[in-house]
Amino acid sequence: MVDHLELDKVAPFLIKLFEIVSSPASDNLVCWSEHGESFKIVDRTKFAQDVLPLYFKHDNLRSFIRQLNIYGFQRCQNSSGRDRTMEFFHPMFTRNGMRNLKDIKRGNQSKKNDTVEDGVDEVEQPQAKRPRVDYSTFKTDVARLQKNLEEFEHDLKQHTLQVQQKLAYILSALDD
Repeated sequence: MVDHLELDKVAPFLIKLFEIVSSPASDNLVCWSEHGESFKIVDRTKFAQDVLPLYFKHDNLRSFIRQLNIYGFQRCQNSSGRDRTMEFFHPMFTRNGMRNLKDIKRGNQSKKNDTVEDGVDEVEQPQAKRPRVDYSTFKTDVARLQKNLEEFEHDLKQHTLQVQQKLAYILSALDD
């Protein structure tokens, strides 16, 4: 897991969210997606009634979704319009990425459109006005990977030169 020093840098909401999604006891209401890159709220009403009060001072799904948006989570589109499952994604929030929670920062809450469906307000964002994603971690990863690639290329050149030298030596020994 994550050591105590790193947990001090993580917002309590994110720690609770990770616990909620990771808890096998509530998998029938909220769970990780198949590959663990997003999470799904399967039964909105029961999730709000049974799970939210265990972790928060309310059972308001709308407030919970607002918090997700403040931290940069995006709602995934359902493949089927009839599916009532709500799926949310954040690049730093994954099943095996508890260490990444410290990199999720509270952002400015952008304007959102509220739509009402079966008495539950949902927060959806138009395609053109998605919140900005913090690409600094991606930039750091790209820089690290570019450096690794340069090192591998250098090593490959060195090994190729050594092989050519040894091959030349063997060929000259065979000619004698």
